[in-house]
Amino acid sequence: MDETLIAKISDLVYKVAGDHRFTASMLYGSRVAGYARRDSLYDCMVVVKGYPYGVRYCLNWIGNIGVGILQIDDELFSLDVSEGVFGEFLAGRLLFPNVALGGVKYLKGKEVEFKERVVREELEHLISQLGEASRGLVIEYFALSRILRRSRTYPPLRYSYLNTFKPSLRDRNMAMILPGYRAAIDRLIDQGILSKYDGDVVASDKFIDRVLAKKTVDRIIDVVAESKKAISSYITQGRASLSSLDDMSREAASKLKRELLILSSNVRAENPRNYLYLKTTNGLVQIDERGSILDVVGKVRPNSRVVVTPLGGVLNEVYLAIADGEKLVVKKYTDWHGFKWFTLNLVTLGTKTFSVSGRARLSNEFGINHLLRRNNIDVPEIIFVSLPEKMLVSKYVDGQPSVEIVKKVVRDRNCLESDYEDVRNIGRTIGKIHSLMIQIGDSKPENFIRDREGRIVIIDLEQARRSEDFAWDIAEFLYYSAHYAVKPTPSVTRFVESFIEGYLDGGGDQSCLKRAAGINYLKTFSIWALPQVNYIVAEVLRKHV
Repeated sequence: MDETLIAKISDLVYKVAGDHRFTASMLYGSRVAGYARRDSLYDCMVVVKGYPYGVRYCLNWIGNIGVGILQIDDELFSLDVSEGVFGEFLAGRLLFPNVALGGVKYLKGKEVEFKERVVREELEHLISQLGEASRGLVIEYFALSRILRRSRTYPPLRYSYLNTFKPSLRDRNMAMILPGYRAAIDRLIDQGILSKYDGDVVASDKFIDRVLAKKTVDRIIDVVAESKKAISSYITQGRASLSSLDDMSREAASKLKRELLILSSNVRAENPRNYLYLKTTNGLVQIDERGSILDVVGKVRPNSRVVVTPLGGVLNEVYLAIADGEKLVVKKYTDWHGFKWFTLNLVTLGTKTFSVSGRARLSNEFGINHLLRRNNIDVPEIIFVSLPEKMLVSKYVDGQPSVEIVKKVVRDRNCLESDYEDVRNIGRTIGKIHSLMIQIGDSKPENFIRDREGRIVIIDLEQARRSEDFAWDIAEFLYYSAHYAVKPTPSVTRFVESFIEGYLDGGGDQSCLKRAAGINYLKTFSIWALPQVNYIVAEVLRKHV
């Protein structure tokens, strides 16, 4: 930009501010971002301490060059930065490229403060959308997301957004706005809202828990608040535009010209979701990735000969994909509103409810898998995920299904001490999971495998969630296992005792054992096993309280 002209604009700013105490000023808009027309104004924002008019816009001239000056009271500007009370009509200018004319330190501080709030709020919005899956989210999109969302509710921003980030100017302008976001992200990492994991910026588990714990009504209020911001922007713009009829008509004509340019151009808004990724052990996957099973397996294992066969599954479509000898499990999470899960929810009424939506179950599986892996609990390696297709691909876990071990033990078929140790290890795994405040949700023996190295791997997490209702997992595993016993025997007693030893050793809470022995759970699972066998399970649980 012409330094002589900038100096003249700075002089004009001080003249317009007059007797009021100048705090800071900056240039923004098309002249700074590089898409100005010959007749475009130089847009300038001036922050003034104790400005009596609050917000006021005026048009000035330096020769034949128009300079639009937005004067703002410093307290009102600070309120819009910290709380968005004016719909970010004032603070929103800090999201776009700008050049400080004065008060550089003040403006930089306000920019980072504002962008810190923007990142936090955009992150909350994402977590509310993605649920547990946000635990695997790698985030690189904040610079575009807030501007795009605001332009949808406040259309005057569309022209600026489309032109500022069009391909020919994108890299130049991103370089101007990204430093403020990096500083904001560093602050949020210090606060424990974001964290670094394997070199990537991710949401912290504590922050995700806090957002997901919000009631549905709180999330509805968030949507209403977004609408209020748009209304506030229009009201603030109206109050600021107290200028002459000539100036107002010129501004109206300029807006009309911009809208016509948008309609006639081929410029389209870049989707911020292009910069959202889900982390897998095979690398990052773009959040809206799509494809058939063959397409997906071909991406993760290129140049392989792929054979896909059904593995079965009542609730989901589950397939075994073999790529040049390597076994992969492909799971498609269908929406299931039919008899099976309606019946389960009815049978367990007051004790446990199940996630029925395919997307919710995929989100649970992907997110809790990440959380357990970070805490050194053995889970399958997820190598691909597609939210639109409700599909997850993981490495096949080769080993012995735990249900075979359970059947052998409760039926007392030549059990070895190692068999009881396997039962302890299952209890130990469940205890560790509960110590992380995670409920498995579907903890029947079929959902565990003893791999070739003797480790217990939990292979089904689609009903898992953060919770404090751990008694369900204990009751389901033990009572469901009990239905494999053909008669009450001492081996059933030792089976339950072995599980309890492992559970407490893994960090499980003794009070959960007492609740698992309660009449509600006994009634729920009474249809699964012989009453005498269920009685043994309940008695052994009570004895250890």
